[in-house]
Amino acid sequence: MCEAEKRWLEVKSKEWKAEGIELGIKQGIEQEIEQGIALSRFEVYQTMLDKGFSIKAIASIFSVSEESIKKTLMKV
Repeated sequence: MCEAEKRWLEVKSKEWKAEGIELGIKQGIEQEIEQGIALSRFEVYQTMLDKGFSIKAIASIFSVSEESIKKTLMKV
């Protein structure tokens, strides 16, 4: 491998590494946002259950399936 190829590969490797780090950060942020939303849903659903709302009523209020609410309550 000639010197120019080595330098090109070094530069590209650094670029690829930086792109990989940037992508990882973006994915991490997206995952944290999704987890935060799921936690918020869980807290709202759980609070409503504690206040005496049925799963059927909660599903109707939020226009989601009862199964979706049950899954959310079991995940967190």
